[in-house]
Amino acid sequence: MAEETGRFTCSVLRESEKRFLRGLPLTAEREVCGIRFFACHATPADPLYRYCPPDADRWATEVRNCRADVLLTGHTHLPFQLAIGDHIVLNPGSLGQPKHGRPEACYAVWQNGAFRLCSVFYPIEETVSKVLALPVTPEVQDDLAAVLKTGGVPP
Repeated sequence: MAEETGRFTCSVLRESEKRFLRGLPLTAEREVCGIRFFACHATPADPLYRYCPPDADRWATEVRNCRADVLLTGHTHLPFQLAIGDHIVLNPGSLGQPKHGRPEACYAVWQNGAFRLCSVFYPIEETVSKVLALPVTPEVQDDLAAVLKTGGVPP
């Protein structure tokens, strides 16, 4: 799915948009209210591609090697919050391809020093109809539609 949808996306982006995206940093660090945040798509050791689910022992190493209080991550599309020593690993989940078993858009809120994982229903059938109109193979269309409708991994 990712390869085929990536090819489609690449075909509709202008060169200036591709250049802009290539120029974006792979990670971001910020300090807010005395809390150090590190954000990446996957893990600090492999910001784009390492798949690290919530129960992976790998998070202890990732946190140990990252100089932040809070590690904001993604890639798995699974919402979770882990406390590892004095550190927090937070994955808000996914707005577009939920894989936690519920067809919802997931996000996280940080308020008054605490994190809250949230989700909300949205017009899934509208999104599915747009997916079914994409110029990708019927198999990829079906897999994407299944993820959106079920909140699970494709069959």
